Amino acid sequence: MGSFIPDIEVPILMIFFNGVLPDHFILHSLIGALTIGTVISTMVTVMFYPFLTSLFFRIDIDKTKEICRLSPALVLSCMLGNIFHILLDVPMHPFNPVLWPFVDPYSIVGFLVIVFSVDGSFSLGFLIANILNNVITGLLMLAIMIKSRKNLWEQILIGRIYS
Repeated sequence: MGSFIPDIEVPILMIFFNGVLPDHFILHSLIGALTIGTVISTMVTVMFYPFLTSLFFRIDIDKTKEICRLSPALVLSCMLGNIFHILLDVPMHPFNPVLWPFVDPYSIVGFLVIVFSVDGSFSLGFLIANILNNVITGLLMLAIMIKSRKNLWEQILIGRIYS
């Protein structure tokens, strides 16, 4: 959940502040990811994730609730998901308030565009991030499938197979 939560601000900012504020703001900063993003993703994981996995993937809701209970490991996982999301976004978007409020995001835009783009039209960072994402996801799926073919969705979504 942590890796998805920073992007919930994008549609909200576009609907309510279109043109006034950029589409990445507080949740795409380190401070926002460590605080607000971690709290939101932890709450969503504890309150909604068990129901949604049960509804869409027919995984026993009690097993998922047991895994998704509030714990230091869950909070750390949500925090890391938020941080990795915003760090992977750096080469993919020309505006990144990663160091906000300490560094003005507009002062580093030119540097990021020069470093991570080719001819200003093709984002090299986007290509690299997508390749890395696909390779890591593929290797993870392969490892899970090799380890156990029983209850694949349960293994992927909650991480444990119960007998």
